[in-house]
Amino acid sequence: MARKRGVTSILATYKQSFVIWGALLIFAPLMFVRDAHELQARCLYCVAVMGAYWVFEALPLAITAFIPMIVFPLFGIMRSEEVARAYLPDTCFLFMGGLMVALAVEKCELHARIALFVLKTVGSEPARVMAGFMGVTGFLSMWISNTATTALMVPIVQSVITELVSNHRMEDLVALCEAHHNSNRKQSIGMRRLSLPNENNEIKREEMDTAMSPREQRMAKGLMLSVCFSANIGGAATITGTASNLVLIGQLNELFPGADTGVNFLSWLTFAFPMVFCCLIYCWCVLYLLYLRGAPKGSIIVTRKLQQKYNELNNLSFAEIAVVFCFALLLLLWILREPQVVPGWGEMFREEFVSDATSAMLIVILLFTLPEKLPNFKGNSSEQRKASSGLLDWATVQDRFPWSVLFLLGGGFALAAGVKESGLSHDIGAIMRNLDVFNHNIIMLICIIISVTLTNVCSNTVIASIFIPIVAELARSLEIDPLNFMLPVTISASFAFLLPVATPPNAIVFSSGYLKVSDMFVSGLCVTLGCVVLSMLNMLLWAGFVFNLHLFPQWAKNPSPPLDVQQWAVENNITFVAKP
Repeated sequence: MARKRGVTSILATYKQSFVIWGALLIFAPLMFVRDAHELQARCLYCVAVMGAYWVFEALPLAITAFIPMIVFPLFGIMRSEEVARAYLPDTCFLFMGGLMVALAVEKCELHARIALFVLKTVGSEPARVMAGFMGVTGFLSMWISNTATTALMVPIVQSVITELVSNHRMEDLVALCEAHHNSNRKQSIGMRRLSLPNENNEIKREEMDTAMSPREQRMAKGLMLSVCFSANIGGAATITGTASNLVLIGQLNELFPGADTGVNFLSWLTFAFPMVFCCLIYCWCVLYLLYLRGAPKGSIIVTRKLQQKYNELNNLSFAEIAVVFCFALLLLLWILREPQVVPGWGEMFREEFVSDATSAMLIVILLFTLPEKLPNFKGNSSEQRKASSGLLDWATVQDRFPWSVLFLLGGGFALAAGVKESGLSHDIGAIMRNLDVFNHNIIMLICIIISVTLTNVCSNTVIASIFIPIVAELARSLEIDPLNFMLPVTISASFAFLLPVATPPNAIVFSSGYLKVSDMFVSGLCVTLGCVVLSMLNMLLWAGFVFNLHLFPQWAKNPSPPLDVQQWAVENNITFVAKP
């Protein structure tokens, strides 16, 4: 027994070193591939090593994200300048804009008011609170970016966690957070509790362990996970909800130009919303079983106390009203840029020149410009006429913005770029061409599983862009409606629940410091399995009636594949045979 304990102690002590060097050695055979697939094997080696480091947290997640910057140029996959550019695409500015708006909400303590309102409305029972937040997050992510929705909801959820846990433990937590941030400014208790975490998540996680009981920690984890999971699921409900859905629309126009496929804003909502609703209910059940059983129960006393606290709040301040105005303006800019049903304001500018990141950064500049307090021009003293700081200031951004998450996202984008440039994605597509020996329902399930697996290590936009043309041609070769494969691949690209790097919402929630990678992986795996089943059932029982998928449509009988597919087929020695 003593020897076993000694071995266990050694493994625990040197776990980080074992993972770092073990992953390098286990996947080393990939480095000895010397045929035409040499670049693909080297890229797969990088993907495997980074995946192991991220799962086991052998290195800080942001440091692991820098590996493509070293490996891709050395392996000849991408030039150094190309890898560097991949780290900061348009999505990162959307991420920064959404989080800075969330910081402005936090600075004026609007999130505390919203949290108290939600709690007094749904009650203090954690299960009902989780259902309320999942409903709000899922609905918002249908219309605006999943990233922005998560960034806005996380501070509110943190406020709710503050109100639900025991008072004496939260006093310890406040003291720890105050020492951790090393802040000399006097802030309200709500601001101290709800500040966005800095880069050192490992330190904060240890502090949470000492300041919260195990039951309270599980409850906090469940509430935080409910936000990112419901944001990922909710975005699939509308065409504009997530980028992969928009990729499908673009690919349909490119692969079948001028075709009346029947896919539009209303038909997509009719097709996807029932499945999204069922996925949200299933996700709530999973998180309840994993995290809320035995959680601190709500009570009438707590509910009355929350009502009393809400009644004691001051009237809305100028800063809160201004932040609400800025958020509403941002929401309108996001929704009305390309509403699909009517011309949007984005059509006033050159095509593809304006994105959601443009709107986000415009509002950020507006937050820095508008004053925190209403100017008093009638005052006689210099203090009364003194200009106040903006709704957001740089000191707050420097102190509370999770900069490491930017590097984490950048690593994911760089990894996705390498997978595409090396041709590894095309090899996977060539393997999928061998699936035509199965029944089309089996092929559909396999496509969903492959899409769900890869979207956890690659961008969902990249997955959709790569596989939608491939499965479309596969469906045409089987003389079935291409939407039978294109729709499930697109939907399942949103089911990225396993890793923090999988989607920006996952990364934002992970940056809160409440979670370990293992927490997200285990619960994400359970949610993923259920969502795959529900997606398959939706295709078999409902999609056929919405899009009439039982027939091989005339628009799909194009005798020759599009140019990009032809070029890909020539490069991979694949021949398309037109059936009579």
